[in-house]
Amino acid sequence: WDEIGLSQGQAFSEASRQVTYGQRTADNRLVFGARGGYQFAGKLRHDFDLSTSEVELRRYLFGELFPQLKNVRITHAWGGNLGMSRRFKPHMLCDHASGIALSGGYGGEGVGASNLGGRTLADLILQRDTELVRQPWVIPQGGLDALRAWEPEPCRWLGYNAIIRSFVHEDQTLANPATAPWRRKLASGVAEFMEGFMH
Repeated sequence: WDEIGLSQGQAFSEASRQVTYGQRTADNRLVFGARGGYQFAGKLRHDFDLSTSEVELRRYLFGELFPQLKNVRITHAWGGNLGMSRRFKPHMLCDHASGIALSGGYGGEGVGASNLGGRTLADLILQRDTELVRQPWVIPQGGLDALRAWEPEPCRWLGYNAIIRSFVHEDQTLANPATAPWRRKLASGVAEFMEGFMH
């Protein structure tokens, strides 16, 4: 624990495009995670065991972050469904005509954002003129039609996979100290360009 800097039970994350994070648990294990996966047509995952390729990607990312633990045994591997909003921004709206109010798009920050969303929705439903209903996450007009639909398949699936592959390529290129500077710059440029499609 001292060698990897987690002797005090710290949580951690790093700033790569893969969104890796983890923590030392109360029962003295190391939990590690990374960006979720997308299934064709947004199909919900009912089997939460990760595939071999999903485990290997996380093993690679884990090994890059903690090289001294590259060969440790992974005892459990699980995942969930990927849910995200456009531009990774939360949104709240109340469509009085249809009687539907919704809050979502928390992007991994659901604990605080859902509380904020609930308070904002209460004001929207009751048509209160408060500071909450004037915030940038509130969609004030257009109702449900204001939420732009996602592109049709296979565009979503192809796009997601192209974006993730560009992130993995960037990580692998930057992790190799022998990589030529122009290749490093190119890999980062492509990954940054691809990430732009997510925002």
